Amino acid sequence: MKKHFLLCFCLKMTSSFLILLFLYSFSMSSFGVCRGTVCIRSERETLLKFKHNLIDPSNRLSSWNASLNPNCCHWYGVLCNNVTSHVAELHLNTPFLFPSFDESQLVEELYEEVYEEVYEEAYKENSRRAFSGEINPCLVDLKHLNYLDFSYNIFYRKPIPSFIATMTSLTYLNLSYA
Repeated sequence: MKKHFLLCFCLKMTSSFLILLFLYSFSMSSFGVCRGTVCIRSERETLLKFKHNLIDPSNRLSSWNASLNPNCCHWYGVLCNNVTSHVAELHLNTPFLFPSFDESQLVEELYEEVYEEVYEEAYKENSRRAFSGEINPCLVDLKHLNYLDFSYNIFYRKPIPSFIATMTSLTYLNLSYA
């Protein structure tokens, strides 16, 4: 009886593992992990137009160079669908760097002052790395774009561009603190 139970349990675990492995493989083959994906020329041109309107003080978009790297699926922040080769995601958020300090070493009276000063400096540092400029309406030409993240950039609290409402394939949009 115990052997039968153990055998059934092992078979269930093995089949569950194989199903999870298949799902993981499928998801990785659908989006930008496979290095064999080649971007669509018109979408590369759209991304270059879009880059032209951005100010990139930390040069994060240096890989967006058709002469040096014509495959936009390998550019910073760009994920392509490996089946269709269309640009599917743009991850252009500025990762916010939080300062680290040992709070236990701070004198309680100075805590608030030091805390504000440290976070003010972190904000300035993050601002030096953030994108600014204009969000170019040419993004509507990326018909298969479903994920767009511009969070923590400096677009000076401008209204959300109206053309974004016409991007019908977009399922994720993050403009927080942009």
